[in-house]
Amino acid sequence: MRVFLYCLILLLIFAAPVDRLDVAKLEPVEAVAIYMKDGKVALETDGGSKGYGLDAVAALEDLKQNAIRVVYLDTARYLLIGEGAETHAQQLLSYLKRNIKAGTYTGGDVKEEAQYLDTHRESAKPNANN
Repeated sequence: MRVFLYCLILLLIFAAPVDRLDVAKLEPVEAVAIYMKDGKVALETDGGSKGYGLDAVAALEDLKQNAIRVVYLDTARYLLIGEGAETHAQQLLSYLKRNIKAGTYTGGDVKEEAQYLDTHRESAKPNANN
């Protein structure tokens, strides 16, 4: 009886419908910026994908719909937060990994901002002379 159940379980595993995902269609995200633009929440990845919405979740759905590739935010290492988007950034935390590093976003290229943080975050120390 056990053997029959094991075989049935294995058969069901292989018979289950699975959406296969081509690895080439994945967009590796290292940084995501959240900021306000024209009264809407804007999300932008370092790969150039953008999404807009009334809140962060709507912006994320828009980003996923408009992206050429499949975007997974749980691979992001940096969350760049623009002025006025702090409360909306809290909504994204469930989509990001727990040890993500946050930084201030003042505009510009998200990829360059991430590279700057990657280079200076660990070694940056307050200047005692100022």
